Amino acid sequence: MRLKRITLVCMALSSAPAAALAQSTVQIYGTANVDVESVGATGSATGTNFPSCTRVTSNSSNLGFRGTEDLGSGLDAWFQIESAVNFDSGATSGFLASRNSGVGLRNQWGQILLGQWDSPYKFSTLRLDPTGDTGIAAYTGILGGTGSITAGQGGANFAERASFDRRVSNVVQYWTPSWNGVSGRLAYGATDTNLGSAATGVPEGAGLRPQLFSAMGAYENGPIYATLAYEQHKDFEPMNILLGAPVSHGRDDAFKAGLSYAVNEAFTLGAIFERLRYRADDINALGSLERKVNDWYLVGNYKIWPHAFALSYGQKGDEKLSGAGFSDLPDSKAHQISARYGYSLSKRTQLYAVATRITNGSNAFQTFGNSPITPTSLFRDPARGADVSGVGLGIIHSF
Repeated sequence: MRLKRITLVCMALSSAPAAALAQSTVQIYGTANVDVESVGATGSATGTNFPSCTRVTSNSSNLGFRGTEDLGSGLDAWFQIESAVNFDSGATSGFLASRNSGVGLRNQWGQILLGQWDSPYKFSTLRLDPTGDTGIAAYTGILGGTGSITAGQGGANFAERASFDRRVSNVVQYWTPSWNGVSGRLAYGATDTNLGSAATGVPEGAGLRPQLFSAMGAYENGPIYATLAYEQHKDFEPMNILLGAPVSHGRDDAFKAGLSYAVNEAFTLGAIFERLRYRADDINALGSLERKVNDWYLVGNYKIWPHAFALSYGQKGDEKLSGAGFSDLPDSKAHQISARYGYSLSKRTQLYAVATRITNGSNAFQTFGNSPITPTSLFRDPARGADVSGVGLGIIHSF
């Protein structure tokens, strides 16, 4: 009897109109990006040094499913479920939908999504980083505050609260179509489960409502790509948790401008300027505290099949502090220089080599924006004043 039912179902499916079946499509895709690295942090006069060690790292490797359904009248429904794949250890942290995942609608007026996705601020300059913001040579060693993270509004530690290179959970986004090379994205990150959560430092009755607002605009025409982006964090409290101060309202924001220019078919130049500002309304009843940092980044790419060369340099500016009895933090600049070479075996497979070094002032504490040497749960990571370096050999395969 059961076999008969299965047969009838198969017959019904096979007799369905071909046009109806063609209205929905599903694609399986993914990226395997793994390298073997030698990394270390040395030269700290005030903290712990980390001698060079060898490790294997899975750099934003992923597996995803995406699909669309034609709803008629130019309207499509779409979805994407993308998950991290940890080739190096197989750890369970790569849970389902841990990366860009959402569901939405789109037509000639643009598209809207609900889910978890890179913020417009993060997306705006991804194309200028030769690594695609992955691995030890990613530009988030300097830009974005504390490296690339996935989190809701606020976060469980300082690194999550202070980062402006965010994959935002509990987000609503709208993406415009491109009009004569001009396009944009808007995002709102809802408070959601951060309210009343001890893990994210928003106690009941505090009156805090952590929220995120992010926007970007871009112009692309021929060899030119130019972008402006802005992001605001309300009540994320990075300065409070850093200084062990009681909770208070606050607002952090970031502005970024990026430009790339293709000199010819092989050679491209890029530049980014970023201003980060953090403000806590009250620190230990001493009044408000404001922290400002200016960063910039330069990159050159040369590609001639099958070779790809990239050289980049970034600088994090001095810490400018005011209020609550604080003053500017001297010798707090950091510099990063990175080089990358890729050799493509095909359009989907590339071998690569990377080398990077971050030089910290005695009061600076920048580390790799992705795959840091130690967890970024504290501000001084890996150690104040330590110079961080690494080299790696890897392979990327996409499907």
